[in-house]
Amino acid sequence: MVFLGFAAISGCAGFTPLYATNNDGTTRFSSVSLAPVEGRAGFLFSQALLERGGIQQGQSAPYVLHAAISTQHIASGVRVDDVSTRSHVEITARYSLVDKNGKAVFSNFAKNTAAYDTPDQPYGALAATSGVEAHAITALAETVMTDIATFLAQQGDPS
Repeated sequence: MVFLGFAAISGCAGFTPLYATNNDGTTRFSSVSLAPVEGRAGFLFSQALLERGGIQQGQSAPYVLHAAISTQHIASGVRVDDVSTRSHVEITARYSLVDKNGKAVFSNFAKNTAAYDTPDQPYGALAATSGVEAHAITALAETVMTDIATFLAQQGDPS
């Protein structure tokens, strides 16, 4: 029984959590720069990535992250008078890491969906929509960062 426990623990030897300090993936974020992303959603996405830390703005690093963000609002709760009371926002990011030679070395997409109540007042609806988009985009940026960290941890030195 003790042998089985030791075998299970020794199987984890060399395991490093992705968000550990000085992890290969997260310390290599400095080798990634962010190309401009279009639109309001792109701005929020860029801000979330830059605030998360490590990624640079511009196109000077060995890898450049190119992203396209799309947003779709879906009415999911409708009253008898055909007015939406509940909605979902679906945010999709299609992104790729491009090396110095212009070759895409990693491409993927990520999607995040968030639900919110739609108030009857126009300004309330605008505030609700803007708020839920910002939260969904921040979560989406976190997913993209995790994907990039996983890719970078599997790569050698990009220089």
